[in-house]
Amino acid sequence: METGPVDDWRPWMESPVHKGIEDGVEWRVMANDVFFAWQGYAQRHVWRNLTADDIAPLVDVYGGITYGPDRYGWIGFDTLQGNSSMIRLDGTDLDEPRRVLCARMGWPWVEPHKWTCDEVEAETRRMAACIAVNDTRL
Repeated sequence: METGPVDDWRPWMESPVHKGIEDGVEWRVMANDVFFAWQGYAQRHVWRNLTADDIAPLVDVYGGITYGPDRYGWIGFDTLQGNSSMIRLDGTDLDEPRRVLCARMGWPWVEPHKWTCDEVEAETRRMAACIAVNDTRL
């Protein structure tokens, strides 16, 4: 399955933390290059001409589709959602500044979830399986 060349706008696809195929759909787990956060991607070539709005009802994934589809049919999600813990790569934990911001703004504080790579792999595989099931609808 062609993944497309790695080019200037997506060099991060070159180094997945985990990768595989689920129900015929290629998937990858990537590490974010700014925050200590995980991202999951799956590819379906026939989806490359669709929009995120076309795909959203077909793919149930944490936080919704936040990437793609790109010109190679990759779509993805990330764990940088409001209820996810965020740590910069230098080790700075951003949960406390977020707690302070919530207090200042009067927003409720929800204890953030600290995602593991295994959890993101499971969610990415679930996304790929969802893509495979719904691919016949297009």
